Amino acid sequence: MQRKKMFTKNKNKKAPLPGDTILLNKLFEMKLPPDWTDQSIYRFEGPEEDGIRHNIYLNIEHNVESGDIIEYAQKNMNAVAQELQGYEELKQGQVTLTNGIPAFEVVYKWCPVEDREVYQRVVYVLIRHTGYILTATFSKKSWKTYGPVVNKILMSFSVPRFGER
Repeated sequence: MQRKKMFTKNKNKKAPLPGDTILLNKLFEMKLPPDWTDQSIYRFEGPEEDGIRHNIYLNIEHNVESGDIIEYAQKNMNAVAQELQGYEELKQGQVTLTNGIPAFEVVYKWCPVEDREVYQRVVYVLIRHTGYILTATFSKKSWKTYGPVVNKILMSFSVPRFGER
């Protein structure tokens, strides 16, 4: 009896194109017509503390025009800064994920409602023209308590399907 290979590694594989079969986290599969695009957003929910439901959002953007992580991050950061009330950037810079992939992070605070500051840490990753934006939410107090745990989660991000370099 001969076994068929189920998965092969192709280091030259590109991000899925419209019309490709999409398999997300091995949870489901569906065929999309060519005029539909996968704009997946995942939300991972953590504990609540200090009036904030901690979460990490993962946005996936296919066919990113820029191949430069800093340019990609700046474009997205500028859009966020214009949209959020009371936006104040606290820090930004290049980081390296645990697996060696270069990334870019920004930390900022903003005021969704009067007398309420929310802190967010965003990590931008760009792999073969696919952008990944990981956004974690905190209060000033919970930044100290949950920050280290969330940092480990963010820094563990990996994309084994497409290879990592």
